[in-house]
Amino acid sequence: MLRIKRDFSGFSQQVEQQCVPLKQVSVEAYIKSFAADVTIKQIFRNGETKPIEAIYCFPIEEQAAIYSFVARIDEREIVAHLKEKKEAQREYIDALQQGHGAYLLEQDEKSQDTFVINVGALPAGKECHISISYVSELDLVQNGSKIRFVIPTTIAPRYNPDKGGISAPSGTTSKYVQTTPYTVEFHCRVTKANVSRVSSSSHPIKIDLAQEDVYVIEFAQQSTHLDRDILIDIELVNNHPNTIVAVEPGAVMASFTPTEEDCQRAMNNTEMTNEFIFVVDCSGSMEDENKIGLVREAMLLFLKSLPVNCHFNIIRFGSNHQALFSKITAIYNEENAQKAEQLTKQLKADLGGTELLQPLQWLEKHSPRQGRARQIFLLTDGEILNVNEVIDLCRSMTNSTRIFSFGLGHSPSRSLVKGLARATNGRFVFIPPNTSVDVHVGEQLQKALQFCITDIKVKWNLATDVTSAPTKMPPVYANDRFIAYALANDSTFVFNHNSSVELHTDENRLGEAKIDCI
Repeated sequence: MLRIKRDFSGFSQQVEQQCVPLKQVSVEAYIKSFAADVTIKQIFRNGETKPIEAIYCFPIEEQAAIYSFVARIDEREIVAHLKEKKEAQREYIDALQQGHGAYLLEQDEKSQDTFVINVGALPAGKECHISISYVSELDLVQNGSKIRFVIPTTIAPRYNPDKGGISAPSGTTSKYVQTTPYTVEFHCRVTKANVSRVSSSSHPIKIDLAQEDVYVIEFAQQSTHLDRDILIDIELVNNHPNTIVAVEPGAVMASFTPTEEDCQRAMNNTEMTNEFIFVVDCSGSMEDENKIGLVREAMLLFLKSLPVNCHFNIIRFGSNHQALFSKITAIYNEENAQKAEQLTKQLKADLGGTELLQPLQWLEKHSPRQGRARQIFLLTDGEILNVNEVIDLCRSMTNSTRIFSFGLGHSPSRSLVKGLARATNGRFVFIPPNTSVDVHVGEQLQKALQFCITDIKVKWNLATDVTSAPTKMPPVYANDRFIAYALANDSTFVFNHNSSVELHTDENRLGEAKIDCI
């Protein structure tokens, strides 16, 4: 949080920086099936004798869609409109120069999981109430047995390769602190349909079971600080439904979970040799929360589980990168496995900064041999600033490479960890501190040994024309959830129980979803 007094009309000529004026944060959420509707409310107060500009950087779930931004001072309410970024910034600065109040919400250019609120010309002694609402799709974890709802609350210090050191987010001059003077209130409703249990591994919670249709969740403690992400795990009664869920007039969400038999039939039993490359973060930040210890545990499990006669390598990275074997990969045999195990036991967070781009560029220049598929396992806390640059590079490698990413610690970059997996048709997982890694290692290795199906098509049997999303369907894995959305071109159309949705390739059908609720 940063207050900046700039040389605008009505502002002090002197530039000052202080940690101020965010007074209160509250989160309200409603979870239905695999989707969450979240509203974050923030109260800013100017305790100074002059107008100030407050700049607040905050994290948000990667790929969340913000649909509302409202600011209120006294009885005046301002509803934001979506505009092209440069135009919005220009209008904001013009308003400040004229001495008017102005409010700007924008996404960090280098990362998709950080947003910045500018509250400009906040009058002396006044409070500004900011409300931001967004929707997001929830992750399915632990082999489809749970849905995980995450509210990111912290932005960890991130390494900037251009400066060779830590940078504040979004071009601000914020200083990182371990504690904050403000707390967060949390209120969440979860629909009970197909849910057996709700829990949290991040915070003590209390659950009201009295309501007929929803669980009501709040923090058990009165004062909860913004020092870690909020994690809510929702255990499912049935984790393999093919259903159309969350149906509202004009909108539909279809969920599929293809079986191994479905996927094998679609792949026509294709075989290919795998090479496994472990890209391991050994930067200084990995010492915090014993993240490097999680890496050692995970790597030892991986090394005992690799298939015979595959090829592999381990690349450590920090300010530079170092490979275990001089060649791109080596055969997985007893001798090389012992070398890898010895290196793993000696892993330390001693390589300085977090230059992730360099080892990935090295791999990109040395593509796998013909007939081989490359599976990269990335273990990192993701504390880098150039997220989009890294993802763009990896997107160019998708013909031969998939990335299976592990986000370690309380506050990994969710944009990086998820973005790399999505860009390369891989999978991601987040491992908080003091967590057993064995289940996550097993899941990721199992997915890496599978071939994903990429030529996916969705057929909407809804008796009306629809617009389907996403336009390019993501890959499908066996026993893994796949979600597609549709919006009826006729907004008055109401879906009925005769509606269905089919998931298929050019030659095989992978599943059919039926109406679950209307």
